[in-house]
Amino acid sequence: MYETFYHLNTKPFTLAPNPDFLYRGDTHRLAMATLEYGLLNEAGFVVLTGMPGMGKTTLLQQLLAEHQHRFTTGLITNTHSGMDTLLPWILLAFGLGGAQQDKLQAFHEFEQFLAKEFIARRRVLLIVDEAQNLGANLLEELRLLSNLNKDKAPILQIILSGQPDLRQLLQRKDLTQFAQRVMVDYSLEPFKEEDSLGYIAHRLRVAGREEPIFTHHATRMIHRLTGGIPRLINQLCDTALTYGYAEQAPYLPTTIVAQAAKDRSKGGILPLTDTDELTAMTPEEETAERTQLASLAARTASAPSGSERSAHTAQATTTVRPPGRDAQEAYERGLALKKAGKHTDALQQFSLAALDASLTFKAMAQVGICLKSLGQSEDAATAFRKALQAQRSTSVDTIQVRYLLARTLESSGHIDDALEQYRWIGRNEPDFKDVAERMERLGGRRAPSSREDTGTGDGSSWVAQLQRILGASK
Repeated sequence: MYETFYHLNTKPFTLAPNPDFLYRGDTHRLAMATLEYGLLNEAGFVVLTGMPGMGKTTLLQQLLAEHQHRFTTGLITNTHSGMDTLLPWILLAFGLGGAQQDKLQAFHEFEQFLAKEFIARRRVLLIVDEAQNLGANLLEELRLLSNLNKDKAPILQIILSGQPDLRQLLQRKDLTQFAQRVMVDYSLEPFKEEDSLGYIAHRLRVAGREEPIFTHHATRMIHRLTGGIPRLINQLCDTALTYGYAEQAPYLPTTIVAQAAKDRSKGGILPLTDTDELTAMTPEEETAERTQLASLAARTASAPSGSERSAHTAQATTTVRPPGRDAQEAYERGLALKKAGKHTDALQQFSLAALDASLTFKAMAQVGICLKSLGQSEDAATAFRKALQAQRSTSVDTIQVRYLLARTLESSGHIDDALEQYRWIGRNEPDFKDVAERMERLGGRRAPSSREDTGTGDGSSWVAQLQRILGASK
């Protein structure tokens, strides 16, 4: 549904285990290393525990994919408390026998299977998922089966994966003998905030999207609401993307995430942390998020045009482009906000206006001014370049914007690029302002003065001049 709108090749936050989406953050990287250590060091029993939704099954699938050439593997996933014996299900996991065999037949067939694999110099790996359901009797059955290993040459290795109840089960006194055979164990802990942010970015990247969709504050909110549980992150992100699509929002702020969380948590179906407590933002956070949204919108607007733009980017631009009258109104609101010194809010309006082809030149020039005022020189230079792409001429307006680009490049230390712009101006308008002086000076790589770096000052400064020129032509 929302995949095309957000330029995704597939849904990034599905609940089905998929090794392709495995995120090797701190906790999963250590878990994988621990499991591999157990396998390669011939541990009889390896235990992996974690809360529901932590990605245990996905981790095991990846482990099998990477080491299947070393082992003959069997997987049991349908454990339940009503099982009275495990051996027939083990046989089925390896493609042997059936659930209707008696215990003696099943034991004999499994013994022969292990002997055959031993002769072929293959080790046998049995993985039991949701092992917390086994109970003491079935765990004892597994322990006895492990006795079939040959001395100094273990054939059968067993990985038990389950919820924290499994760890508590193995701590019982009547399972002491079993616990002593566990060579390696690891507990998957919920993500820290850094890993939650990395996890979201990773799944979007695997789905085909390099740039962010969620704002930084939105991803932090997702972490707090979900407690760093991957499955809950997937559910909340998927819902938020659906809400964003419904609102035709190119990027997802905290407001959309908060609404998605509140709606999903009604009735306690999705066990999120208290949404009312965690979704509130300070004025400083709100300002920071508006700045990021504006910067993302400006980045979208300044993407290469024509044949240089990918089909996805072209579609994105078309999708969010406002109608002509709305774009003009956004531009005018931007001018008013900029005049009031509200550069962050103005940036948003200019970025929207720039999506209209008839306003791209003026609006992107204003985007550049706002970004420069906010200290974002690199993004400002990108915005000025986009303005020049939209109007390739030698008019006074375009020369003013090119001069502004040159000054921005100069102040940010890109001397060669600045010289290139000054030379272009010099060829087309030799007497324009102080271009000749700047070319001479930059030819010797002299650093600009602090006054020149700021690009601000009285009404004769380059910012004021450009504002007057572009404002008069609106």
